[in-house]
Amino acid sequence: LSVGIGVAWPLIKYGSPGWHSFGLFLAGGIALAAAFAGLVQGLRFVLSSSHPVTAIAKNVVTEAVRMKISLVFIVMLMIVLASLPGLLDPATPLRYRVQTFLQYSTSGSYFIIAILVLFLSAASICFEQRDKVIWQTATKPVSPWHYVLGKWLGVSSLAAVLLAVCGTGILLFTEYLRNQPAQGEVVAFVPATGGQTNVTEDRMILEYQVLSGRVSERPLIPPSDEQAIQQDVEIRFARAAKEYNDDTSRTVAPPDRNKIRLEVEKDRLQQFLSIPPARSALYQFVGLANARALGKPITLRYKVNAGGNLPTDLYRLTFIVLGAQPVVRETHLATAIAMPLSAAAISRDGTLTLEISNGDWERQLPNKETISFPPDGLEVSFPVASFRDNFFRVMLVNWSKLAFLAMVSVMFSTFLAFPVASLTTFGVFLCAEGAKFLSESLDNFRTTDVDNKTVIWWAQIAEWIATPIARLFRFYAELRPTDSIVEGRLLEWTTVFQSGSMMFGLTALLFLTATAIFRSRELATYSGQ
Repeated sequence: LSVGIGVAWPLIKYGSPGWHSFGLFLAGGIALAAAFAGLVQGLRFVLSSSHPVTAIAKNVVTEAVRMKISLVFIVMLMIVLASLPGLLDPATPLRYRVQTFLQYSTSGSYFIIAILVLFLSAASICFEQRDKVIWQTATKPVSPWHYVLGKWLGVSSLAAVLLAVCGTGILLFTEYLRNQPAQGEVVAFVPATGGQTNVTEDRMILEYQVLSGRVSERPLIPPSDEQAIQQDVEIRFARAAKEYNDDTSRTVAPPDRNKIRLEVEKDRLQQFLSIPPARSALYQFVGLANARALGKPITLRYKVNAGGNLPTDLYRLTFIVLGAQPVVRETHLATAIAMPLSAAAISRDGTLTLEISNGDWERQLPNKETISFPPDGLEVSFPVASFRDNFFRVMLVNWSKLAFLAMVSVMFSTFLAFPVASLTTFGVFLCAEGAKFLSESLDNFRTTDVDNKTVIWWAQIAEWIATPIARLFRFYAELRPTDSIVEGRLLEWTTVFQSGSMMFGLTALLFLTATAIFRSRELATYSGQ
């Protein structure tokens, strides 16, 4: 408090822009450190029971604060989180600054805490066995499951404290950024144009798309003509069968009718989402009755593909909604664009009809090529929850993942030395975090040459190793709560409960395994080798 009042406050109040930023960094670091110290003391009080599990957990918390390896990560976490707001470019739109801060602060704090959890769990158990400290615990009425559960409870409780500190800091810094001027504002929430009654576009997107919990609706796909689809499938199947029969070298795979049908359905969907030059297409979004009742602005999000998706190309699109003037937008290819719309455009039955023209409707200037939207590249969203509620759910999912990682490290540490246990658990962590990228890479991975005649042996071995890893950790990789908070998408309670149940089910399984391993250890004769 003395440093904050005597140093940080004068810098914030009277300092130049550089010293002002340093004052904010200093004040943020002091606030985070004070919050951490207070919550750790509260955690010790909660774990002050004489039960073996809570006693071991309390000892882990005390040990974590005392150990240098934990202190390094905790200080690193405070510095990174406090310095992020000052590193943002004030010239960029406010919504991008807030999204950048949320992306790096939430994911960065999670990764730092995860690494701390892995090393702390391994160090706490392995060092006690190596230094014979565990004899003092094993000679007391402490069961193996007491010991394993106590270690996990201590580490996961410390992770919860750190997440709470980081989450509070992220919320406070986000609120600080929110009250900065957006593009087109002289001060926060005050447009630069005196006669302007509505909020600026930058502020509207920030409030209703980023700092919210949104649900999305994609365009209604017209019912398929089953007879036409089946006819197209038969034509393609006959063509593929002829190609297979004419191939004497047998390098062409036999035709698969189910696979061909999926390709036909994909092509028809792509045709529905494509617009030729100087042409228009109508898209209907249903299920927006709640958005109309709320009366808040809705957001149209779209991504356009055309030709080679050159980043230098600019396409002009015209958007027409019911009761509004046509809006012409310049669009970069392969880039997600958000555009606010009025909820008044939604009909009474909750349907929004949107006409999109491939060109400038006002100037009668068509674009040079056909445009298309990817399957997830055209949607309408509206907020149904606050940013704080959504952020709390994200923190819950992150903590369930950290609790799972803590038990993974505890399990390996019951029978491995610290270096091997740390390397193994960190490898599991990297495999789990990279499983989604691995799955996407395997879709385009080749194990044969260009002519599909020669098998590349090293690529085949890599595929044999990567495929089970991607499948094993797919459940973990699909949990991307940070993406929800950055994009302002609602993380539903059902998803939170499902992910939490899955994580704690696996944690319980690892707990039983760790207890069985620890029960069979001969601790009194452990030599450290």
